[in-house]
Amino acid sequence: MGRYGDGFVIPVRKDRIEDYRRIAEQAAPIWKEYGALDYWECVGDDLDVKDLVTFPQLARAGRGEVGG
Repeated sequence: MGRYGDGFVIPVRKDRIEDYRRIAEQAAPIWKEYGALDYWECVGDDLDVKDLVTFPQLARAGRGEVGG
């Protein structure tokens, strides 16, 4: 039996992280109802990696947004 994971990375304004977290907590039971075995929310804090395309560049994150 194979294993796989789905992931989504989106920019979220720093001052809206708690709003996003509340919505994510409401969504978690729905994802599990439709088959997710687990659900995690994370916030990036060290996204600038030398010599690589950074998440903010890739996601075209605006000023004051972080990866979540």
